[in-house]
Amino acid sequence: MQPLSHYARYRGVVATKPWKGRGLSSLEGRTVLVVEDDPAIGLDLRMALTRVGAVIVGPAGSVAAAFAALADQAVDAAILDIRLKNNELVFAVADALAALRIPFVFASGRSAALMPLKHSDRPFFDKPFQSAEVVEALSQLVNPSRA
Repeated sequence: MQPLSHYARYRGVVATKPWKGRGLSSLEGRTVLVVEDDPAIGLDLRMALTRVGAVIVGPAGSVAAAFAALADQAVDAAILDIRLKNNELVFAVADALAALRIPFVFASGRSAALMPLKHSDRPFFDKPFQSAEVVEALSQLVNPSRA
């Protein structure tokens, strides 16, 4: 199995371990919201999350769709693209998740420089990324004792 190459920064959470695969993830049985407007990337994230036994909500391609998904389904974690359809920014969703203490990571082709200071300590993955790395970082946030 290929080791992870990207670095996710978040209070000591570093995605440097190989992906452990289904059954060993703290995301197994957890509901994860995916906010991503690119269908191919959304599918790739869905597949990676499915492999570790997560229940996937989305992908939501807009802020409105993300809030609708949150209204319909309780989630345990989320993966957020920064810029969505019509140049919409995802930070209102990030604010809501943070207020609810729901862990999330950013996975985006946009610069981390766009990040508001209040979210600058969240894990950030530049596109192109390996979905397994994003999933592993999210897993570590959901259950830090497994890191």
